[in-house]
Amino acid sequence: MQKSVEAAPTTLSWLQDTVRAALQLSESEEVAARTLRELAATSLQTVGVQYRILQETSVQVEMTELIGDRTIADLALLIDGRRQSAS
Repeated sequence: MQKSVEAAPTTLSWLQDTVRAALQLSESEEVAARTLRELAATSLQTVGVQYRILQETSVQVEMTELIGDRTIADLALLIDGRRQSAS
């Protein structure tokens, strides 16, 4: 069985919407291939994204993971992977 290297479309879509809302970006703003740092997220906005991820998915994503080099798409993949591990 081959593992998927892409996040579930629903997770990625939800995370993109969450990031856009937290950072007050337009719906047309491309975020999937960018990091929170590249999107100029403040510390408070990043904490807000972290909280929403935990609240909506029950997955804990560390602050270092959020402010590191992971793109939004990478973070969605991380969330899906942790969900599968918890099942």
